[in-house]
Amino acid sequence: MELRHLRYFQAVAELLNFSRAAERLHVAQPALSRQIRDLENEIGARLFDRNRVRVQLTDAGRTLYSHAEKILAQVELAVASVHETNRGAGGELIICNDWRLAINLIPATIAEYRARYPQVGVVLQEVLLHRQLATLRSHRAHLGFMPRDEVVARGDLDFLPVARLEILVAVGPDHRLASRRAVRIAELRDERWLRITGDRGEGYNAFVNQVCRLAGFTPSFHGDVTSLETLETVVASGFGLCLLPDILTVNQRPMLRFLKTDCASVELCAVWPRTESSVLLRQYLDILRRHLPAPRGPAGAAPNGARSPLRRPTLAVTSAGDRPAALAPSA
Repeated sequence: MELRHLRYFQAVAELLNFSRAAERLHVAQPALSRQIRDLENEIGARLFDRNRVRVQLTDAGRTLYSHAEKILAQVELAVASVHETNRGAGGELIICNDWRLAINLIPATIAEYRARYPQVGVVLQEVLLHRQLATLRSHRAHLGFMPRDEVVARGDLDFLPVARLEILVAVGPDHRLASRRAVRIAELRDERWLRITGDRGEGYNAFVNQVCRLAGFTPSFHGDVTSLETLETVVASGFGLCLLPDILTVNQRPMLRFLKTDCASVELCAVWPRTESSVLLRQYLDILRRHLPAPRGPAGAAPNGARSPLRRPTLAVTSAGDRPAALAPSA
């Protein structure tokens, strides 16, 4: 069964006249009659009682007509939605990230996008970093957020730097290092490390292992938690330590001490397929760029071909590769 069969059937069912239905459809009446016979043969039921005097629907025809109306209406809606999407006035903008990022940049840009394009849906997909690349390449999402090291050597992806993150060690107020301002990761060889359970902790735990491995040791995990809030509470209570991005010190936790580390800072980028031609993506990138600060001369210029200077939002991600990357346990 094809859509034209349903359209031909709908016209005859509404007009109950093959000649007038053929005129509406701009087809020859014999062709229309043949299409209706083919439809009846395929369904295995007579749809019309017809003779030289009249044409009327059978019970089977009435049943099919009720469904055909809905099907054809949905097709028209789908076509209209496609046209709206092509104009940037409909459809869905799909953004994936490794965590539920508590960041000021993304909510602000999404809020402006929704205000400017209220007919466009915005979908946030939580996708682990090592799966984001496949998701973007298959065009199942328009945009992702990941460390620049993950994408800079990949010619099929384009990117926009949006943040630089510093990694800190969080300890409780009575920890032996609480009075320090900085610490080398290698000094934490014998410390009790905390990790996050479940799928959302996969990237965080991998990050801790990466950092410690690069410092020459394997971390000893002595506690499992399920959320960022629980992680902070356990650390503040003196049961261990953890790594967190510096953005979490914007609103300083009175029961936590944050120490600078020798971890390399992480450049976070918005990433999308270079071949992506979506109008929705272009609209969002225009807004995202406007939310980044303007360059302040050569010192503020984006390095190595980056398209925009960095800002430090309330943001963090995690890497599944061998290099340290920023992180954020899921709330």
